[in-house]
Amino acid sequence: MSDVLIAFGTRYGATGDTAAAIVAVLKKKYKLVSDIWDLKDYRSCPDLSDYKYVIIGSGIKYGKWTENTEKYLENDFTGKKVAVYISSSYAGETETYDYAKKNFLENVIAKHSNVNPIATEAFGGRIPLTQIPKIWTLRILQRIPTFQKDNRDLEKIEKWAERVGKLFTEEN
Repeated sequence: MSDVLIAFGTRYGATGDTAAAIVAVLKKKYKLVSDIWDLKDYRSCPDLSDYKYVIIGSGIKYGKWTENTEKYLENDFTGKKVAVYISSSYAGETETYDYAKKNFLENVIAKHSNVNPIATEAFGGRIPLTQIPKIWTLRILQRIPTFQKDNRDLEKIEKWAERVGKLFTEEN
């Protein structure tokens, strides 16, 4: 039996890659066994009762969570220690990090009274060049110079995973 369920929704893979990095830290530093579940297969997601700890992650596109991940927040997390993260290119930029964390993470969590996370974080993301809307002008792209690149920070992800592992394993 696993200790941790990491349930995530992604669009371009950054959120799933972040989940894998978190699993590596939890296993190495805290000996926690984790299952990773892509919520695109929402209906067959593992039963929450099988886990002590839950981490929920969502990719952000146009300020929105993936549909199944936001739906997943409606579950009953009573008795579970829960942590939540998002992957957003906006969160990977110093100038827009606070905006992304407040609007794409904190405001969404606040709508779900059954989710009381012990830790939250907004990580950078990635958008393939082919997915950048054609209506965006060169001026917009110049103002966000790394927007079309992967702007995740692996060190930040690993430090957050260490913090979450500590919070998960400390006695109440």
